[in-house]
Amino acid sequence: MNKKYLYPLLTILIIFTLSCNFLTSEKPEDNASSAEAEDNASSAEPELIPTAEDVAIENPIDNSTENLACYNILYPLLEGQQMVYKSTSPEGDIKTGMTVATVEGNFARVDMLNIGTGITTQSAVECEDGVIKHFPAISMGTVLGDMVAGEMTMEYISGFIAPTEETLVSNNWDMAWESEYMVNGEITMEYEGESITVTIDNSPVLMKWQTVGTGQSITVEAGSYNNVIEITREMTMDISLNMSGMQLDSTLIIHSTHFFEPYIGMLEMQIDEVSVKMQGMTFPIAMNETMELVEFRPAE
Repeated sequence: MNKKYLYPLLTILIIFTLSCNFLTSEKPEDNASSAEAEDNASSAEPELIPTAEDVAIENPIDNSTENLACYNILYPLLEGQQMVYKSTSPEGDIKTGMTVATVEGNFARVDMLNIGTGITTQSAVECEDGVIKHFPAISMGTVLGDMVAGEMTMEYISGFIAPTEETLVSNNWDMAWESEYMVNGEITMEYEGESITVTIDNSPVLMKWQTVGTGQSITVEAGSYNNVIEITREMTMDISLNMSGMQLDSTLIIHSTHFFEPYIGMLEMQIDEVSVKMQGMTFPIAMNETMELVEFRPAE
């Protein structure tokens, strides 16, 4: 595959996966304290909680007075809650403010503001009895600014993004689960002075999640947290693209690690490994994408 086409393709798809994770959690490499905390966390042997009795998680919400359909241990969506995240890549930093605008029935509406551009987008998060089932894709223009025009949509098929605390406890915090989606969209991207149109037509996406450890301590710009849950994700995306008349059939594989503080949300996300399988060959891709929570304001 021509390298000229490989880089923009990967850029679009990787940024898309970040947006599908609610634009949350990755850590900046230019923050010395965060980097040091990351090194300590990655070098320490993760310790899985062996029994439910060992878990000491404080749930600050009165269950009798709130709409808790979207109130999840990993993504605790309550009306009025606000978060600010900073994503870091070789292209620079992007700050995104997120506000849970409403929670009605099995849906939460989340407003997302690109602080650099002032562009606001809205997403409807689908929930059920505290399980987070689906985070829809957002406008690529919000993420990539002037580089991209167009949109992607992600249709929920099955599974879930985040189980409830009760489910995690019943599995002794050692649990694997999946979520499946269908992606469609068309994006026009300027790269090296050339306009490239990428069309994704009914491309299946499978996300495999696995708890790795609990009770870790992590420091991010928003503060220090001591009951952190570490979860890995493998995302595979089968794609058939038409880029400037060139038909490309391949599979994108992204391994990432996510860190959550119970009933606060995602603190960090880091991309660990990216590869593309094409024509019987696997191409490893060097990527350095992270996100980090820089501010958290609980619902009043």
